[in-house]
Amino acid sequence: MLLNLTYVGCEGVLVRSGGSAVLIDGLFGEDAVPFGVPSGPVLDRLRDARAPFNHIDLILATHVHADHFDAAAVARHLRANPATHFASTSQATVQVIEATHGLFAHRVHTLAADEGVMTARDIGGIHVEAFGLSHGKVHYADVQHLGLVVTLDGRTVIHLGDGIIDEKSLRSAGVLDRTLDVGVLPFWFLTYPYGRRLVSNGFRPRTIFAVHVRVHERQKVADDIASWIDAIPLLSPMEIYEIAADGRVERKESSK
Repeated sequence: MLLNLTYVGCEGVLVRSGGSAVLIDGLFGEDAVPFGVPSGPVLDRLRDARAPFNHIDLILATHVHADHFDAAAVARHLRANPATHFASTSQATVQVIEATHGLFAHRVHTLAADEGVMTARDIGGIHVEAFGLSHGKVHYADVQHLGLVVTLDGRTVIHLGDGIIDEKSLRSAGVLDRTLDVGVLPFWFLTYPYGRRLVSNGFRPRTIFAVHVRVHERQKVADDIASWIDAIPLLSPMEIYEIAADGRVERKESSK
């Protein structure tokens, strides 16, 4: 079964397989603009749950920062599609419940996960695993942050947001030596020494996509990654990739 990944911008990805679709960090605010976002009409279609975004089962957010999450955008999508669910930290879910005046509380789910502790739930027909990641020991220490693993048709996708990705947390959560099909990772994890060390020592999803690249840094980041690892930097919003079961990746025509 093919896994289809559409890059939405910043760290946002829409992942589909079979009849299931999950959007991770894809309903963001203005803070995502420096990292490249789709055109205004495309963003409106996404927020209004119009094609090609009209069959999303689950929206996930790793944390509340506005380059990853916007409560009003999530609320707008939930209003437009009565089948969509949202799940994130309590800091995010309380904002969405407030933005929807509690009308969709039965479709808003809090994923409570301590740092390095894995929890699992089935939401909107999707199997979701979440574990806590620190978002800073001084700055942003109060921001709840999740690492996420979703399973679609037996294929696993891990998304680590932009938390502090350390060996202790990954090992404690059980993902360090786990077989994972797709990894969506912040680019610096693949260009800084500690990230390279972890990838070299066992944390290696079969297919890796690098995200959170500022527009003016695209070429440099692409060159840095290409110098040592076969990973795909996501640089152009609405580019689409098909990932086969054996890990082969094919870039498709971008969606407009």
